[in-house]
Amino acid sequence: MKVKELSLLIVDEDQTMRRLLAAIVGDRYRSVTTAAPEEVESLTVVESFDVMIAPRSGANSSTANAGDSVAKGVTSVAAIRSAVTGKIYDFKSINQAASSCVINPFERVLLQVAIENSEFALRQLKRIEEDDIVY
Repeated sequence: MKVKELSLLIVDEDQTMRRLLAAIVGDRYRSVTTAAPEEVESLTVVESFDVMIAPRSGANSSTANAGDSVAKGVTSVAAIRSAVTGKIYDFKSINQAASSCVINPFERVLLQVAIENSEFALRQLKRIEEDDIVY
């Protein structure tokens, strides 16, 4: 299965981060849909996704556990660490057909760059908002 044929579900509690990441990876994946952690199960009933990316939070975090109920024992394909914030993102297979897909190192780097660009853009947006409040 080629990466461009995969559909991607992006899970993050920050709506702006989800939108930024979706915009950046949208040309590499067939379908990019974003959702809050509590919406993951209901979204996967309505639409089929191959893989999911979500930040790794605490063990009891809703984001960290978001894909557990839909992944049904399929392990994470890759862990991606952002150099911008130090956050670790899990790239999980949530479709049995995609679980045989091995992400190549080049694709992993592209995903890491997409995450870092999204986080950097989010930081810049927050600074602009803070500057607007000051003036």
